[in-house]
Amino acid sequence: MIKHPFDDFINPSWHQKRADSRVVRLGILLVAIVSITTATAFATTLSSWRSVLKNKESVATKWDDANKRVYAYVRIQKELQEAIDGIKLIEQFTDRVPRSLILWELTQALPEKTRLDDVRLETRRRFTEQDGTDITETIMLFGVAPNDSSISSYIDNLTSATCFSDVTLMYAHLGEDGTSRNLSIQLSVNSLAQLSMVDAQ
Repeated sequence: MIKHPFDDFINPSWHQKRADSRVVRLGILLVAIVSITTATAFATTLSSWRSVLKNKESVATKWDDANKRVYAYVRIQKELQEAIDGIKLIEQFTDRVPRSLILWELTQALPEKTRLDDVRLETRRRFTEQDGTDITETIMLFGVAPNDSSISSYIDNLTSATCFSDVTLMYAHLGEDGTSRNLSIQLSVNSLAQLSMVDAQ
């Protein structure tokens, strides 16, 4: 068969090499694209992992700080409760209102020419489930006043004192001299007397 003069006069092997070269370039391009995509994905993943690790360290630090705060809070609460229990225990063996304060209130309220011959203090402790110990203190006074007006004035003074409550006259009768009055007064010690005096100041 005779070929046309314009038919391809280049060696077929050259065409084959050219086709092979195109395949190689295309393969290299595909490999490059895949490599770049993989590298980008790896870089993104690595950045995400670094962020996660950083956040993990931050969360761990905050968690440790929170644990320390909780431990300190629990410890303080325990110490406070122990202190409260200690105060309650001490209160069982101490006077709620100082005896010196009670005596001062009793004597400074005395009217003129009125005296006390005997002062008796009775303390009762009752254990309760809520407050632990309920303490009541009762005072019995025995003395002599020149007249009924002095007794009334003394009762008024005791009633107005912050240390006392429930002031009651038990009796008032003529003394041996026929003019003075023997008296007996019962009153309770106010357990909140010290707090009331602080507020008044």
